[in-house]
Amino acid sequence: MMPHLFRFIILFACAVSVSACLPAKQFYWGSYEDSLYSRQQHAGAGGETDAATMLLATINEAQTTNAKVGPGIHGDYGYLLFKQGRTDEAIAELQKESALYPESKPLMETMVSRIQGRKDKEKEKKPTP
Repeated sequence: MMPHLFRFIILFACAVSVSACLPAKQFYWGSYEDSLYSRQQHAGAGGETDAATMLLATINEAQTTNAKVGPGIHGDYGYLLFKQGRTDEAIAELQKESALYPESKPLMETMVSRIQGRKDKEKEKKPTP
């Protein structure tokens, strides 16, 4: 009886220790890798549009499942929005990245200030009626 109990305890301890080593799913990555691949394979506006669509889907799926998107997804999506000329939306996404991941704050703030600077220059160039 004692050897069986001892074996059971050893097997249970091994199972617990192995399961503790399994990585926890911290972030939702969705189709992030696919968006990067699409951008590289289809360089230009078409690939960037596809990538932005995939990133938006990833963000929406994460919100639906109450998961946290992976670091960089909001920043990457914001950058793609900026390249499409959607500056207000781009700034909002970069600020979300900064709020979710404080370690990205210096880069995100720099990007926002540069986008804002370009936006201000464009306003100055437009003649007022």
